[in-house]
Amino acid sequence: MVERTPLKYLAAEKNDYLNVNVSGFYSLSEVKKMYTEILEIAVNKKLTKLFIDVCQVQGKITMLERYYFGEFAALEAIRFKGLGLNKISIAFYGIEPIIDPDRFGEIVARNRGLNVKVTTDIDEAFRFLGEQ
Repeated sequence: MVERTPLKYLAAEKNDYLNVNVSGFYSLSEVKKMYTEILEIAVNKKLTKLFIDVCQVQGKITMLERYYFGEFAALEAIRFKGLGLNKISIAFYGIEPIIDPDRFGEIVARNRGLNVKVTTDIDEAFRFLGEQ
């Protein structure tokens, strides 16, 4: 039996962005909680760019979960505007299948106003953030 380690993350300020490394087994409820905590860190550190590395995340994500998280990510970012995070850019970097080849979650989040890039190309992620 494969052990399903809970999600955990390590966040550190680098240059002018927040670098977040996530590992463990995917759970929508844990991802939502973690995302909110990461936004809180960004507000406290006055950082508007997030690089979130999900290469070490395991598990399966359904299309419906991708929809729910994309919607949540955008709405939560809007909520944080009232807390001082007036502008935000987020790059999610990882590997398939955690990163959806069709980028459905990214489309959902972008349609709701979130400036986000979901990619399997680390250079693309940093270009998106303006961190070349």
